[in-house]
Amino acid sequence: MDKSRPGHHAQRPERLPLIIERPDLAHPARRVFGLVITILAWVLWVAMWIPFFAAIARHFGYDLPEFAIPSQISLDSFLALLRVTPAVLAITVLVMLGSIVKEKLMARFARPKARWRPVGIDSLAAGTALDPAALAQWQSARVLYVEHGPRGRVVNATTLRPAR
Repeated sequence: MDKSRPGHHAQRPERLPLIIERPDLAHPARRVFGLVITILAWVLWVAMWIPFFAAIARHFGYDLPEFAIPSQISLDSFLALLRVTPAVLAITVLVMLGSIVKEKLMARFARPKARWRPVGIDSLAAGTALDPAALAQWQSARVLYVEHGPRGRVVNATTLRPAR
């Protein structure tokens, strides 16, 4: 009972470097799992390019086996996507610009919400059970002694230590 608990020490031990700086500090299973996930991601990325390169090869007359292109993807479908891309990008940019303009206009012309209004001196003084004249003294104090009523509301607050 008379011994101090472990926990907060006056001197902090040297912190270990981040895992990104020293990957050898990570658990070996975590390193292997990260390597496997990375390899799978690269394989998937390369596999997604196969239909495109197969469509280009067919366009130039190379006869490829059926397993190389599982669906009827041709170079024309990729070119159709390429023709649609500028319109999709333009619509995306317009939506983004519209949202930015809306935010700017709402910040300028909209009424602030009641919960975000700044607290005035009178409401702060009423909430802390101080009169507004004593508020300056309370704000400059480092310690504030608060007295609570039977329902838990603040009934008195002072910077002077109460007599017991």
